[in-house]
Amino acid sequence: MVLWIYLHFPRLQLDAIFGDDQEQPVVIVETQRCQIIQYNDIAKQQGIKPNMGLGSAASLCRDLQVHPYHPQAELSKLQEVAQWLYLITSDVVLMPSQGILLRATPMLNLYEGLQNYWHKVSTHLASLKLNFQFGCGFSPFAAKLMALTGSNCLSEDKPFIQQALQPLPLTLTDLSCSTVDKLQRVGVTTLQGLLELPLQDIARRFDIDLVNYVGRLTGQFKHPVDFYHPTESFQVYLELLFEIENVQWLDKPLVTLLRQLETFLRLRDKVAFELRLTLHQRDKQEQHIQLTSAQGDYLCQRWQQLASLSLESLTLNGPVAGLTLKVVRQGEPLSSARDLFAGQKGQMNALELLSLLQAKLGKNAVLKPNIACDPRPEKASQYRPADEPDIPISTIPTLLRPAMQLPTPVSLQEQISLVHGPERIVSGWWDGDEIMRDYYIAHTQQGRWLWVFRDQHKHWFLHGYFC
Repeated sequence: MVLWIYLHFPRLQLDAIFGDDQEQPVVIVETQRCQIIQYNDIAKQQGIKPNMGLGSAASLCRDLQVHPYHPQAELSKLQEVAQWLYLITSDVVLMPSQGILLRATPMLNLYEGLQNYWHKVSTHLASLKLNFQFGCGFSPFAAKLMALTGSNCLSEDKPFIQQALQPLPLTLTDLSCSTVDKLQRVGVTTLQGLLELPLQDIARRFDIDLVNYVGRLTGQFKHPVDFYHPTESFQVYLELLFEIENVQWLDKPLVTLLRQLETFLRLRDKVAFELRLTLHQRDKQEQHIQLTSAQGDYLCQRWQQLASLSLESLTLNGPVAGLTLKVVRQGEPLSSARDLFAGQKGQMNALELLSLLQAKLGKNAVLKPNIACDPRPEKASQYRPADEPDIPISTIPTLLRPAMQLPTPVSLQEQISLVHGPERIVSGWWDGDEIMRDYYIAHTQQGRWLWVFRDQHKHWFLHGYFC
């Protein structure tokens, strides 16, 4: 038989938002019924109980902090936990909204027993700082019931597990309220009374859902599950404890997301080249920030430096209530060959410097010159984004060109002596910017060497200086 372990996280959203930073009574409220479904230890000490109304809770705690329940945020955290467990165990099943199921049997040989396996799992989970209950059974439903009781006990003894399940009330099961009411009318209030009924009698007197539940609970029916497979994309949402109006205060919650990103990339031996940070504001307003790394990085510290530089010039349109970090472009780490005998040349390479400049000045403000195959001097060299690859040019003619070229030609105002030329350039007819010029290298009485030309109207212009 297959042994299953169920992990139940009773206050997953509360732990995900606050972590260990809980100095005041905090509760998570289901908004439709205004009932408390999660609370911390401080709130419990002041008398807060499950399913208590918000009004009653507020009367007990004057400084009570209230946050609405977000199922999607809880599901995202559950997926993060599943991804973390996937590093040490193979068969992981998501059981929304607060549970994770582990198929332990295939891993017992690897870890040499149940106790060693559980020690590895519990130690691995401790780094996430989440409160959880656990239990085991020879069916997923049995393991879940053992975890919901808070027994926190693991055993491979089947009679022990069956005996522990018998006194549990039916309200703890996944059965619908109407089915539980029907069973209670005939005097069945615990699992012991339910399991004593023959399966044929249950099928004759009740619906098929109860038959399937009992069959799966006892292991007579196969329980289909969908095993978790880690995604290759990264997108994480973080709800803030309070609305932030100062850009500098975004650094701390952003570090939390960047640490998750570092773990995600390191496990896959990948680097991220571009990230998108979304700031969620009031009335569903959003601001988007693009973070780029020319060489690709996975370390939290480096991305944090780039993000801080990008946020310096940002003006918030409104208070920020949440953050979403998404990897737009990722890939393999770039291999860089270094000369062993070159010595230390600096604290950063060219790509790291480029990333810092783009974060500080903006991606469109950092350009690099690029030679173009155009005979017109004004367009022979152009500027392109610094992170784009260079366009290879097979043949570049060797021409006499000045080291200092003027942005635009100016009228020639001094006497010169023509030394070399002419070099006729007739081009640009295809794009409407046509030129017809005769270029010369000239020498002045003061000893300067100039690059001049004469146009078709016999006018002379200065276009550059030879140094």
